[in-house]
Amino acid sequence: MATPERHAADYPQSRLIVDLPVAGLFIASLAHWIRDAPADGVVFFAAAAVLLFTERHGIAPDALLAPPVRLPAASLIAAVALVALVFGRHTVPMSLTVVAIGASALVLEWRDPSLPSQPVPRRGWVWVALAISWCLWELVSFIYEQAAGGLSLTHPTMSDLVDPMLDLRVVQALALGVWVAAGLAMLRAAAAARRTA
Repeated sequence: MATPERHAADYPQSRLIVDLPVAGLFIASLAHWIRDAPADGVVFFAAAAVLLFTERHGIAPDALLAPPVRLPAASLIAAVALVALVFGRHTVPMSLTVVAIGASALVLEWRDPSLPSQPVPRRGWVWVALAISWCLWELVSFIYEQAAGGLSLTHPTMSDLVDPMLDLRVVQALALGVWVAAGLAMLRAAAAARRTA
């Protein structure tokens, strides 16, 4: 295993080119402003700005020496599901819970710098094709609905299809539980990859 000094040197300390995910956040912010949702636009813009700042300034090599954080998977998933069952979405407790989870995830990720570039697996194109197809569907649906002046039953967005199901608090709890579980899995996978790089 590489020494901490060599390990830290493997990571770029700053970047001049904006990563595509950061650019995507800026585009999402613009889309929310167009759809007259300024609060969502501010959230996406602020997240993109913070990520861009950290990309340009890098992270101290000492961050790699910090011990890994133990993530409370089962208890966290249960707590979020309970908040959804008791309060429901579009409430202050639920909003605070989601914000706390997102902020905590960002802090955990910032403890280590990004992984260096790795060869893309041969099957990677499948996931890229699916992601691009979904984004294009959402983009076309969004533009279509904006032109039609509201909800379109012939070309709905993903939100239009999912929202009716999320009116049930049980479905909300299950969806949030899956969302938190997926996020924890990604954080653990990224941390494990860094520690073994």
